[in-house]
Amino acid sequence: MRRVIGLVFCCMVFLHADLYAFGDNDLSIATRYDVTEEAIIHASPEAVYNAIIDIYDGKTGWWSPEFSSRLCDGETSGNVGALYEVTIHAVIPIQFTTRTIETRKNEMLRVEYVEGAFVGQGLWKFENVGGNTKVSLRWRTNPAGLFMRVAAPFYPVAKGHSSVMQTGFRRLDQYLNR
Repeated sequence: MRRVIGLVFCCMVFLHADLYAFGDNDLSIATRYDVTEEAIIHASPEAVYNAIIDIYDGKTGWWSPEFSSRLCDGETSGNVGALYEVTIHAVIPIQFTTRTIETRKNEMLRVEYVEGAFVGQGLWKFENVGGNTKVSLRWRTNPAGLFMRVAAPFYPVAKGHSSVMQTGFRRLDQYLNR
């Protein structure tokens, strides 16, 4: 009887993951995330923008050990069309492929998460505030990989994203002010 109940539970979880947490159209009732994280960095928008581009290009490691990235296609992630693979180094690493879809140097970087744990978009903004930079990332995604589609209903993804971002912002400020 336990096996039957366990099997039914597993089937329900996978059914939920497949039907409710997958789909790119507006009719999907997927688990969706729309989270904005921001911070003040004690550096110019140019310095902050360049540091974000460099971390996506894999040229620096200031966000280690939580975050790493490598450029897969294109000259730099600051160019439209560039493709890069991002890894969040959690207990179970989370990977996704990102493409730059729009950029305004030192002001804005719009990315699309095209494959992996999440699909959706991110919008980075870099705003001059009295010689410092207000940096923000609006993260609008759906879980996409099988693991994330199964885990998302039971794991505080938005809280985890916030933690990784706030740690990254602190490390960025330290990196640019050493």
